Amino acid sequence: MGKKKEEQGLETFLKSEFLSELNNETPKGSKLLEKYPLKAPFSYVNILQDIEKGNISYQVDETKLNQSEQIVYNQLYRLIEENLDSPDNIEKDFGFISFVNKVLKENEKLFEDQPLASLEKVKYYLEKEIDGFGNIDPMMHDPNIEDVSCSGINLPIYVWHRKYDSIPCNITFEDEKLNSFVSRIVFRAGKHISSAHPISDLSLQGNHRISVLYQKEVTPKGTSFTIRKFKQDPYSVIDLISFGTISVDIAAYLWMLMEAKMSIMVIGSTGSGKTTILNAITGLVNPDFKIFSVEDVAEINIKHENWFSLVSRVGFGNNEEGEIGLYDLIKSGVRHRPDYIVVGEIRGSEAYVMFQAMATGHGGLCTMHADSLESASKRLQQKPMDIPAAYMALMNCAIVIRRVKGMDGKSTRRAISVQEIKTSDSYHNSFRWDPKADYFEPQLGDSEMFNRLSQQTGLSLDEIMEEYEKRKIVLKWLVDRGIRSYDKVAEYIGKYYRDPETLMKKIEYGV
Repeated sequence: MGKKKEEQGLETFLKSEFLSELNNETPKGSKLLEKYPLKAPFSYVNILQDIEKGNISYQVDETKLNQSEQIVYNQLYRLIEENLDSPDNIEKDFGFISFVNKVLKENEKLFEDQPLASLEKVKYYLEKEIDGFGNIDPMMHDPNIEDVSCSGINLPIYVWHRKYDSIPCNITFEDEKLNSFVSRIVFRAGKHISSAHPISDLSLQGNHRISVLYQKEVTPKGTSFTIRKFKQDPYSVIDLISFGTISVDIAAYLWMLMEAKMSIMVIGSTGSGKTTILNAITGLVNPDFKIFSVEDVAEINIKHENWFSLVSRVGFGNNEEGEIGLYDLIKSGVRHRPDYIVVGEIRGSEAYVMFQAMATGHGGLCTMHADSLESASKRLQQKPMDIPAAYMALMNCAIVIRRVKGMDGKSTRRAISVQEIKTSDSYHNSFRWDPKADYFEPQLGDSEMFNRLSQQTGLSLDEIMEEYEKRKIVLKWLVDRGIRSYDKVAEYIGKYYRDPETLMKKIEYGV
């Protein structure tokens, strides 16, 4: 408790020290839409709108190092380099700031005349440059940012903001600093990028995903990158209901399917929210089930105790020796007897192995790039996936997700359809989104999957529908109570699996 108070006291002191250093004036001709901290008290963001043109921009406002602080920064940087055997030691033994504090203590006579506020500011910049993301580090602390992209030298960084969509920043990379930044980030991830190998797609610290094009080998503008940010607190199915991405009815329907180990495919374009939906609906899986996930770059974020995560590996040398692809990983995964196999994205021969696994009773979850179930079905049946038409019905359900314009003109995500797959060219719309009313219209009267559930369980269709209604009550209760964290939602889903009567009584009596 004492340590927490001490930290709060330091933060209050630093805020008062740095407040005057920040640019608190709104530029002429602009309107301040929003201001919030990124890494307080050192960096904040101002969301500005040009009054005349209506353009919105993302302005990072940071405290700056003065001349004497820059000298301290250079001294400490040199000392850190001398004391650092391996970058891994920072994380393993100390954590970066603890490591810096250790170096400061060992050299306290050098810095004893420096004000506390100045040292804290220097630490912020050291962490940003050595252990963080350099120029773009402040925005990497913004939970509202989905991705950060740079299309070349001296061009503004663009961010995708959950509230304002794609907007430019006041941050750029100059000259060789962009190449240096990309090389350092890729090297830190244990990979290599060069003129000979100018394309890289990999996971960074914090499980963020970066896609890099290096120098002018494949793009005339030179080095560029896009970082897809990884959300530490993943969205739950309750979040998706609250955002309007799906309805309570759809969530309850998917829950029924997940319990029966039915297979679901999420279809959409890049950035539509496929992986977000995939992550969220895994929270509906029975907590006693074993989940096996397979992907090229780690994006799946499942808070499930019995979860194995496998990531593919690129080969070495000209012959790509030692390459381990999704095909190999799924083949290996089936031998571990999972209840559900989750594939981040199917696009090659691994699709065939996945469908074979589903034929033997494993549940499957995957995403796929397509704009509709019809186009996804055609892709699946053509090379390189080559799924036989007779196998298509093994994928029981398809969710088509799109980024659409909301009533306020801002982009939002909607599951525009939830379809049951009867055959390779015959589907039943369980739910369809009406864009005018922003309403998900259910069509469960002749649901193929509910009929199958009835046959599997021996329950009548009326009893299946009664169970479906109970799950809607549970989900609505979670929404109304504001219980949205992935862990808590999964906990209540688990309670319902194990003792549904007790949970329904709790809901009924408002305990």
